[in-house]
Parts: sequence; structure tokens; C-alpha cells
Amino acid sequence: MQIRLTVLAPRSGQSAAAGHDSRPPHAPYAFAGRACDVLITAPAGTALAAVASGLAAAVSGPDVSGTVVLYAGQERLDAQRRTLGEPPLVDGAVLSLQFPGEDESPGTDASAQLHVVAGPDAGGVHLLHGGQIRIGRSADADVPLDDPDVSRLHCAVTVAEDGRVTVADLGSTNGTTLDGAAVGTRQVRLPAGALLRLGESTLRLTPGERAPALTTAPDGEGHLRVTRPDAERTGAGEPESGGSSSGGYGPAGAGPGEYTARGPASGGYRPDSSGPGEYGTGGTAPGGSGPRGSASGEYGPGTAPGNFRPDASAPRSSAPGEHGPALPGADPRVPTQYDPIAPTAPTGAAHGAAGTLYTYGSDIGDTTHSRAADATDANGTQGGAGGALEAHSRTASDGAPRQGTHARGIRMPDGVTRRRGIGAWARRLAGGRDEPAPELPPRPGRWVPAAPAVESWPDPAAVLLTALGPGPRLWERGPAHPESLVLRLGTTDRAELPSVPVTVGLREAGSLGLAGPRARLAGLARSAVAQLAALHSPVDLEIVLISTDRTRSLEERRGEWAWLGWLPHLRPAHGQDCRLLLAYDRDQATARSAELTRRLDDGPLGPGWPSADRRSVADAAARYEGARTVVIVDGDPGSAALRETTARLAGAGSAAGIHLICLAETPAASPLSPVAATYESACAASLAFRECGAVALLSGDVATALRLMRTAGGQPAGHGRVGAVDAVSAAWAERFGRALAPLRAEGGSTHPGRATALPRSARLLDELGLARATPASLMARWASAGDGTAVLGAGPRGPLAVDLTEEGPHLLIEGPAGSGRTELLRSVAASLAAAGRPDRLGLLLVDGAGGERGEGLACCTELPHVTEHLAAWDPVRMRAFAQALGAELKRRSELLGSVGFAEWHTQREAADRMVGQRPPSAAEQRGDLDSPSSGTLRLRPGARTKAEGPPPLPRLVLLVDDFDALVAPALGSTGRPAAGSVVRALEAVARDGERLGVHLVATSARPDRTADTELANGARLRIVLDAPPASPGPEDPAPGRGRLGHPDGRVTPFQSGRVTGRIPRTATLRPTVVPLEWERMGDPPTRRPVRELGNGPTDLALLASALERAARSVDAAPVPPLTPARP
Repeated sequence: MQIRLTVLAPRSGQSAAAGHDSRPPHAPYAFAGRACDVLITAPAGTALAAVASGLAAAVSGPDVSGTVVLYAGQERLDAQRRTLGEPPLVDGAVLSLQFPGEDESPGTDASAQLHVVAGPDAGGVHLLHGGQIRIGRSADADVPLDDPDVSRLHCAVTVAEDGRVTVADLGSTNGTTLDGAAVGTRQVRLPAGALLRLGESTLRLTPGERAPALTTAPDGEGHLRVTRPDAERTGAGEPESGGSSSGGYGPAGAGPGEYTARGPASGGYRPDSSGPGEYGTGGTAPGGSGPRGSASGEYGPGTAPGNFRPDASAPRSSAPGEHGPALPGADPRVPTQYDPIAPTAPTGAAHGAAGTLYTYGSDIGDTTHSRAADATDANGTQGGAGGALEAHSRTASDGAPRQGTHARGIRMPDGVTRRRGIGAWARRLAGGRDEPAPELPPRPGRWVPAAPAVESWPDPAAVLLTALGPGPRLWERGPAHPESLVLRLGTTDRAELPSVPVTVGLREAGSLGLAGPRARLAGLARSAVAQLAALHSPVDLEIVLISTDRTRSLEERRGEWAWLGWLPHLRPAHGQDCRLLLAYDRDQATARSAELTRRLDDGPLGPGWPSADRRSVADAAARYEGARTVVIVDGDPGSAALRETTARLAGAGSAAGIHLICLAETPAASPLSPVAATYESACAASLAFRECGAVALLSGDVATALRLMRTAGGQPAGHGRVGAVDAVSAAWAERFGRALAPLRAEGGSTHPGRATALPRSARLLDELGLARATPASLMARWASAGDGTAVLGAGPRGPLAVDLTEEGPHLLIEGPAGSGRTELLRSVAASLAAAGRPDRLGLLLVDGAGGERGEGLACCTELPHVTEHLAAWDPVRMRAFAQALGAELKRRSELLGSVGFAEWHTQREAADRMVGQRPPSAAEQRGDLDSPSSGTLRLRPGARTKAEGPPPLPRLVLLVDDFDALVAPALGSTGRPAAGSVVRALEAVARDGERLGVHLVATSARPDRTADTELANGARLRIVLDAPPASPGPEDPAPGRGRLGHPDGRVTPFQSGRVTGRIPRTATLRPTVVPLEWERMGDPPTRRPVRELGNGPTDLALLASALERAARSVDAAPVPPLTPARP
């Protein structure tokens, strides 16, 4: 078990010179003195006391005296009772030495929260407890913003004692706006959900209640397993039939200021709180004196529109026009998609009377999405004071999951079909009529605000809360999700809609280039990568960093990207030879690029992918299905070969699911540096930049503006889309990364289809997923795996398995002496036993060389599935075995008749499920008295009792070692006289075994001797093992490296799993604490020989013991032997 922690020295601790400080200078926790990231290696279940002194020495130096006291936040940890790997001692935790640290748990006692949802310093989540909160660029501000267009003290938000929230400008240079209306020095009402704009930054007030979180469970090894309900993982399949990307509920077609009616099935909510003092209950609308929602308004006396409970009894009011009267409390001057009490968004007349086309992004590929006129704001949040909080949840406030959720996360009313997709938009552009969407009939009663819609592209504050929760939207985007790999880069104002997200899709663009001044560029890159990590599971997305630009120092590059190492997406889950997918020097970058090009070589374009044309790449990318890899190339990779490789990856990587984000440091685009000049500067700084299908260039005097353009032929195409950049700070990224560090997807596994280098050696139990073989895990595997499935070892795409029932029925293993034939045959026996119950699968072992070449298969007799073990040195037993095997084949042939083994079992199971006659009583079965309804007693002969059906036939697998020694036995061999009878019985199995449910797996050291046998001619599965090197070196693979030939002609290399090795000496390891050097995490792990317990049990013995206990638990009696027991 390995856990990464950060230890903080006390404020009065020793100076930084006392030890190695692995933290960047701008990282958080600097107030606590020294901070040191450490790597703890210890067996599971180790107490904190075992490493306490090591943690103190790592941060304060070797001269540590006195009792070591450690805190997790404000909590003092009991070193004897706290266990490593259990919360709070999980991956990414921060411990304070001797003094309590800051409590960073999300607060729940604040009356409101202020989220920085857009701008150059976005992502902040500030708790408002009461009083005046000053916002500005100054460090003295309560909410500091790194925005050059914000004054030192720009505005102030005040939370009154009664809970009302107001805002006033403090004489700022550029002014303050609230939902587009100017805010003066006089305090005005700040309703929940409204957008507060100052400079290039946008803030939103949200309720203080904590959003629901996903269920997590510690695994005892420093991780928290996250359970996502299937209904919440949107995008797991294809979108609903007839659905579109529209985010609306009801019919579109209303003009500006018009609202459509919603019926009782819309899932609306009504206020549940009636106490005064809640924010959002009254006050003045921005830019005017009219009440936004006073005590006597729509919500009732003193009601807070932030606390809702499900209710479908009240209808929705209408606005003036064709749909009815105006909504009470609605301010027509406020964009209604941000109005806390407006049910729908306005429909811009300039965009067509039938509905609005909201362009959430630039004009790049598919990044323009159609939106019907509905109640979603720029982040997809529907009106309502509770909208901002509910925007991060896919469940109703009572915790019940919503029904009818569209693939994009927008709930549809029952009975209403979404028909406002791309087809309707095309008809509008063509001037045709669009059929009206069905309206829900109004019902009498008070208007009910609807449940907020889920935003498609969460703002940075929502991304942070998703990681801290973890929120319901964590890892919601699977490979089939329509918004998979769509990034929000900033916001723009579109007509009457402020802060509309500017997005780009990596799947459509292929690769993305970002260019601008370093400080702002780094913030934009952090925001983009954080979105990917929060919304995509490590199972579906892999992140790689290549930061080898020699124009910047290693300390600067490490400090900028240290937060990235905490993300689980950088762990090598596909056999990469490193500890994290990082590259800070040329050797590491070469290794990372080789791993990526190997995937392309094995991809649909083959080894000729560098010369493939753009159309072929686009076609292959469109057909690609599976997990993705995002590679961050920060600046110049270094050597000419690396520049060429990254450029080719940027152009053709999407064919294998590889997408690059290329960063180039350039001056901001301005009149002195036009866009074309900035683009050429970026291409000169990074060769891969020109191959990107979309580029985003920072512009403006202070680089807070963003221009997103697509490219064609290595040049920008069109003018692109201009908006304000979304950037986050290093401290924000550090906290985000630590929040995700311990999280793991429940049931997650490596994604198939990833080609990686084979390991030098492999352990079979690890490949089986049974590192801790227990009866429970084996019974679960029996229920899921097929009886004829055998895992051979580690392949290029994870564990390599064969199915004897589907691909076989027989397997022939060929290899010279020392190639690992016998060990592979033992692994096949163990793997088969782990896949099937002992009452349904029997193993028969034959040592063809009679045990003359070592132990042979004798060690496998501990498996409960083994019914026979024949060593070919006793001619009497050999003849008896041959006769018994022939008799078993004849019995099966008579029993099965003309049907096959699988079909016979299918028919038998179907017969067992049929309802038959009453089963005979015990007396009837004995042939005793029968009592008919007449009352007359008569005898019923037992011969007329209905006989039970035949017992189920178990599947048999014969494992023969040294088959060539049986075919051509050596002169003088004691088993030579009877070898022919055994070979004839095995030949019958090779000829008829498929229909009879009997399989043959054999090894041969001399293929020339077995070339004319039935097995060699009929085996559709064949393994050829490599000869061992004459003088093996430390980097040579262990015996067992070979190639598997499939029935369709494919050949797969693999490293066979070892099963007779002693268990690793993890129980006797001494816990260690070492400083964590992020720049070395991309190196291959230290090559140390695996130490095994010299007198401990082997993996095979452990597996056999667990199999025995599992068999007893399910009452699975072993298959009886073919030959009678020896006296």
C-alpha cells in the first residue's frame, strides 16, 4: 500500500533549510511554515504510530524530539488507533505537525454562498456568514479577485441579520452590474441566482445549504470507492430517440418576455419555508424600484424561494401575450434565464419566432448547440432562488432520482416529447413552418417555480464543489456521452444573454491549442484540465503531461503542474513503465511519446498512421469507441524527434482516441500583435500547435479576453468567437487535485483496447483480480466467469484469457526446455478452477514424462477440481486410466445422443423450469402404500415410480504435460508399454471432445513429434513460447513470454502468469516515509527483485485453500474420479 500525504510543519518550526521542501512557492499552506509531500509505503492495516516519527522527520529534519502530535484539520489524531488507508489518512490528505491546521471541509452553516462563476480568477466558493463582505483586487478584500479590471475595493455584499443580501458599488472605476443593470453606491437587493458582474469576473449568489453527495466507501488502502447510481451516469448509452440537445422543458415559440404554461407533471417545486429573513424574498430589482419578490408577492409572506419541496398541484402562471397574464414579481429588464422567479428563458426575436438558437460556443465544428427557449441560464441553471445549488444535483430535493432524464441531463415532463432538435432549427433556417410542441394544460392554483435544469458545462465553482462533495456530477460523462470531452474555455455576452459559455469539443477538433502570456495561460489550462478530470472517470480518460521546455526551469515547471500529480487520471493503468504519466525531462518525454505511438501503431491506421491523410484520420476518429487520452504538451518538447512526434500525434492521434492540448507562451493578441502574428508566434513556440484543429488565443491589454478559432490547412479559419477567459488559480487547482486524489470508481477496471508494453513478469492472482483470494471473491467469480475460461497472463490490453468453449475446444502449448511450459499449464489449471465450481468442472492431470523432469503437475492436486493425477511411469495405472477415459467418452456419447454438450444442458435447464406433475411421496418412491381418494388401500409397485432425470454432466478438462513424451516415449521408460493406449484415448478426446464437453490442453517440447496427432491438426488455439536467453540479463523477461494464435489468425503476445511463486513478503515490510519528488514520478519504478516468503505458502496453495472453503460454502461436491481409488 502506498499513500501520498502532505505534512505541514508548525509556524515556529525549523527553517526550510532543515529539509527538502517539495511544495511550489505559491502553493497553499505556506502560512504553516514548511510543507513536504511524502510517499508512505506500508502494509495494509498499519497504525499511524508506525510512521509518525518519519512524518515529523520529513518536514522538520532528522533531529525530532518529544512526542509527535499530528492533526487532520482541527482533529487531533490518535496515533495508536488511527490506521493508514482509512479516513482521514487517505491519498492527498494534509496533516499538521504539533498544531491544528485549517478546517477545509465544505461549510454548511453559512446562510449563503458567493460563487465566482467566470473570469480570470474563477472558481472561488465563498461562504457568507453575515455582515459586509468587500470584493476587490486588493489583498485586503474579503473576496480578492485577480482581475485587472476590478478595482482594489470594488463592491460590497452585505448579509443582514434577517438574511437579506444586498450589494453596493464602492466607487469602482469600471462599475458593477447586476443582471445587466448598473449598481450604484446605494444598496440594492442581490437575489439568489442573479449574476453580479465586476470587471471581467462574474459572481453568483447561491443558497448556503450543502448539495447532495455521492456515496463513498474506504477500501483500506488509501482510496475511497465512489458509487454512482446507473441512472445518474448520463451518456452511458445513446441519447433518447427523438431527443435533441435542447435544454428546455416546454414548447418553444414564445417571444421576448413571453412564457409558456407548464402542467402538473413538470416536476415543479413550491416553497417550504415561511420564515422571514431568507435572502431572495424581497427587495428592489436591479435598475429600478419595483419589487423583485416582496413579502406579499408570489412566494407568499416571507417565503424563501430557496427551500422547495415536491408538489405537482399548482400550475404555472403566464406572461402577457398569447399565454396569459404576467408573472408576478418578474422584472422584464432582467434576462429571465437568470431571473430567480422566471420559469423560462426569453426567446430572441432576431433568432426566429419559433425559438432561440443559443450558440454555446464558437463556430467550430459541433460546438454550436441548439437550445430551445427554456429556463436555463448560461450554465444551464433554471430560474429559482435555489437554482444555483440545485444545478449541481441530478436528484430532487427529497433525494429521489428524477425520471425521464435526457442524456444531457435535462428532465422532460411526463408525456412531453422533445422535438426542438437540429431538424427544427434547419426548418426554421429554411423558412419552413415548425410544428408546435404540445402544451401542458394549465391547472388552477398558484404558480410553482420549476426544478432547476442541470447545466451542461459547469462553471469552475461548480467543478470544485463536484470534487469536494463528491457531487452527483462527478465522472458523469462516459465515452458515449454527447458532451464527452467538451470544454468550457470562457464566456461571452450574446444579445440579451450575459455570460454564455464558450465551448470547444476535443472529439471534433482533434487537438486544441492555447496561446498567451504564461500566467493567464496557466490558469486557463488548469481550468480546462480540471473540467476533464471532474466529469470523466479515470476508467474513461487518461491524462498525460509533457513539460520539458528548456526555456523554463525545472522548479518553475514542477511548481506549476504539481497539482496534476494528485489526479487519479495520471496513474498508469495500462502497463506504462512509470509511476505517474508525467514527463519533466527528455527521457521521460521519449517514454511517454513511445507509449502513445505504440497505440497508434496498433490502431485502425496501422504503422502507416504518420502518412495518413486527414480524411482517413477523421474517418478513423469517428469510428473510435473506447477510453480517451488527453496529452498536455507544455511548450517546446525539447528535441527535434519529440517535436515531430508530438506534431504527428496532434494531427492523427484522434484516430486512436488521443487528443493534445498544446500550450504556447506568446504575447497577448492586440493591435500591436494581431491575431495572425500571435498564431505564428505560437506555432514557432510549439510545432504541434499548427496541427491543432482549434486554437484559443488570449488577447487584450491584460490577457483576459479569449478568441476561439478553428483552423484549416495550418491557418486560422474565420474570425472566431471572442469572450472572457475562465482561469483558476494554483491554490484552487491544488485543492481540486487533493479532493480527487483518493477517489476511485467502484468496479472500475482498465479499459480494453489499450496496447501497452508487456511486463517482465506477471502474477496470476493479480491478473485474475484475486490478489486477496477469499471464498467470497471466488464465489463471485464463479457466478460471472464461464466454466471454460482460462486467464493465461498479462497481455498488451490487460489480462489475456481464452474461452475453451467458444474458441477451443483444445489448446496446444509448444516451447523448448526452460520456456515455462509446465508453469503455464499450472496457471491454466488454477485459472480454470477459479472460473468454475468443482461440481461443474473436473480437471484430469497427466504428467507425460512421469515426473522425471521435476514436480510436474503434482502441486496442482491441491485444487478441489482435480479428480485424477496420472504420472506416466506405471503401465497398470496408465491402461486403467485409458480404459476409464474411453468408457467416459462412450457414456457421454450415449447420454447426449445427437445433441451437443451445451445444447443438452440448455434443454435440461428448460425442462427443470417447466411445471410438471406432483412429485411422488416418500411412500411412493419406496413402492409402499398409496392412498387414493376412494379410501381403498392398494400397493403401488416401486418400478412404476417416475424416475429422476440424469444428473448434470460436468465439463472435463485434461491437462497433459509433455505430450510429446507420450507420443514418442524414451527407450527404457517404465511407462512405454502403456503409452500407446493413453495416446489413443487422448486422440479420441481431441477428435470428439467438443461435442462431449471434454477439452484437452497439452504441452509439447518437440512439435515435430506431435505434428501428426489429432490434437496438432485440430487445435484452434495454439501457444508458442519463446526460448530462454543463453545468459539472461536483468531486463530480460521471465520464462513464459509467448504468443497466442487465435482461430481467426490473430496473434497476441503475452507474459504468462506465475502461480507457484511464494507470496510477496508484504506482511514483513517495514513502513517507510520518503519525500515525494514529482519530477521523478515519470521514471520507471525501481527494479527490485520480488522477495518471497521462503517458508510461506505459494499462490497456488492459497488459491486451493480458498477454493476448498468456497466449495464447502455452496455445497459443491467434486466430480468423482474416473478410475477406482487405489488400495
